[in-house]
Parts: sequence; structure tokens; C-alpha cells
Amino acid sequence: MVNRIYKILCTLFCAFILFSCMSHGNAVVVDNDSVDTTSEISDVSDSATDEDYTEDEDSAENSDDSEKKDILTDEDVDFVEDSDTAETDEDTDSDDDFDVSTDEDNDSTEEPDVVPDEEVEDTEPYDGDSIQIRIVAGNISSRKENVCSQCYDPGHGIRIFQALKPDIALVQEMNYKNNSTSDYKSFAQQIVGTNYYAVDSADYQIPNGVVSRYPITSHGYWKDPNISNRALMWAVVDIPGNTDIFAISVHLHTSPDSDQVKAAQVIVDEIAKVKANNPGKYYYVVGGDFNGTSAVSSNGFGKNNTFYVDGPHPVDEKGDEETNAGRKEQYDFVLADYPLHGFQVPTVYYSSKDSTKTKSYANGLVFDTRVYTQSVLDEYFSPAQTSDSKADEMQHMAVVKDFLIELK
Repeated sequence: MVNRIYKILCTLFCAFILFSCMSHGNAVVVDNDSVDTTSEISDVSDSATDEDYTEDEDSAENSDDSEKKDILTDEDVDFVEDSDTAETDEDTDSDDDFDVSTDEDNDSTEEPDVVPDEEVEDTEPYDGDSIQIRIVAGNISSRKENVCSQCYDPGHGIRIFQALKPDIALVQEMNYKNNSTSDYKSFAQQIVGTNYYAVDSADYQIPNGVVSRYPITSHGYWKDPNISNRALMWAVVDIPGNTDIFAISVHLHTSPDSDQVKAAQVIVDEIAKVKANNPGKYYYVVGGDFNGTSAVSSNGFGKNNTFYVDGPHPVDEKGDEETNAGRKEQYDFVLADYPLHGFQVPTVYYSSKDSTKTKSYANGLVFDTRVYTQSVLDEYFSPAQTSDSKADEMQHMAVVKDFLIELK
């Protein structure tokens, strides 16, 4: 009997010890999980709030605290850092005299409006062996009463550029609204459908610029030795193939004629340096408002056979090559170097009503809306209006040349 009672007591004691151990072990596991989880959530939340979301206003406004905790990843951190760097680079221009648009200009909250390279190529007459490039030079600003002078705000010059369909536009008096990055992006979008532009300086009274359907990879300017309110502006345009286009947009001094020659010689001498450092890398083109013909000579742009300066030159519908508002003087040109000149082809515009009908200009076009009827403009040169070339302060006609470039 004593043995039986002893066995029962031993059994109950063992059961009690086992039950106590099991209960104590579960409590420890639960407590540790609770502490670790709280600590991890707190750390992630603080990191997301302090480091990332305070710098991304759109994310901060559209996400609550729990969303911030859930979506933070290594990829997110890298993206935020890259975005911040891009914004810093955009605000702190490496060249204070320039503003060039790139993909980084686009807001992360908006769809990029820069046309990707592959889309650009698909829209061009490009078969892998050659590509056609249209270059338009235009000092075609006008005046908007009580708003601006020598500007593109009124829309006359923009409509002309749109009608001529440039791939590269060499623009003079490139003032548009406040000359801000967003303003110039809008200007480029309207003319060529991309954000690719470069301008010599927003500080100049009447800046020169280049607007392009293709990416602008570098840019700069040389001082004009004769004038201080504009410069001799250049940009490198990355077209398909191994050879890019080195484009120069100029607005030369009015008088004396020798000032135009001096400026042309500055450009020719600088190009010689570029060629020496980059043999065979570029085709060269200069265009814009020369304010006369003196620079189009063997002493000017023809020095060292840098540019092809001989005629025949572009003409209008009536065969007139004069380009000033009164159509009595030849002020505006597009001049190519000898290799690029060798690719020049007729400038052709197609009817919007009948694809078999064209208007063709063997040596390029001087575009004056006044020589067409509105119905012809609507058919071949929409959205230009007959009155655009006689707008207030419209002092020049645009000049067009086309080149079918063999790709290397």
C-alpha cells in the first residue's frame, strides 16, 4: 500500500514538473517574437519617413504610414538616390551659360515626353543604309503687343517651323515666354516633338539655339567678337550612324560687313580645332541670320574650304532667293561642309490630300507664307497661315535644306 501511494506521488510530481516547463517555454518564445517584430517595424518606418519619403513629395502625399513600411526595398532606395542626384545636376548646370534638355528634366510623376531614340528612327526615312535629315534655319520671331518683342510667344514663327517639319532647327532670337526649362521644352515639343534643345544663354537678349528631333549630346558657344547680346552657338546632334552633326546657329552683326566675316572666321578656326581632335567624327553645318552675304565667301565660311559657300541657293515658290521681310536682301543661309553638302537632295513636301502630289525645291526652300494661298498652305504646309510671314516684327524668312546621309 505504501509503495502504491509512493508511486502515485512520484507520478504526480513528475507531471507537475513537466507541465511547469512547457508553460514557461511558450511564454519566452512569444515575448521574444513580440519584441523583435516591434523593433523591426519601428526601424523601417523611421527610415522611410526620414530618408526617402520626405524627399518625394508625391509619395508622401499619396501614401500612409503603413504603405511606407511595406514598400521600402533596396531597389526603392537606389531609385530615390538616383532621382535626387538627377535633380541636383539639373539645378546646378555644369555650364552656367547653357540649358540643355534631357530625360532627367521629366517629372517622376509624369510620363516622359521625350521621344525615345528607337521611336525617332522609326518615324524617319531610314532603311539602315541612309537617313534623310531636314535642317531649317529661322530668325522668325515676332512681336506680341504689351507682352514681348523678338519672341515666339505670338505663334507665327512656331507655326512656320511646324509647317516646315525640321529634324534640326537652327533658331535665332530664341525667346519663348520666360525662357525657363519648361518653356523651352514646350517650344521644342511644338517644333519637333521632343525635348531636345540647347541655347547659348538665357541671359542674352536674343539667344541662339538648336532644337532637334535627335538627342543633343554636347553643346557650347564661342564669343562673337563684334556683339554682346548673342553668341556663336553650337550643338552636337546624335543622328543614326557613326558620324554625328555638329550644328552651329548664328545671328551675325548687321554692319559693317567685315564684322560678319570676322565672326565666320572665328567659327572656321574653332572648327579646325574640333576636327583636329575628332577626325571624321562630325558633319558640320552653320545656319541662321547672317545679315548679309559677306560671310558666304572664301574669306568667311569658305575659308580653308570649311563650308560649301557656292550656289545655287534655296529659293521660294517664285524662284526668289532673297530672305529678308521685304524680299530684297539675302540674309539667311544653311551652309554645309563639303561631305554633308555632297548628300544634299531636293526638299520635297507632300500633299495632305493626294500622296502623289508634291512641291519640290531642287536646292532648298525659302519659305514665305505670303506667296501661297491659304488652301495651298493647308494642303502642303499646315498649320502655317498666309499672314505669318508678315507678322509684326517678322523680319526674315526661314531657309530649308534636305540631306540624304549615307550611314557609315
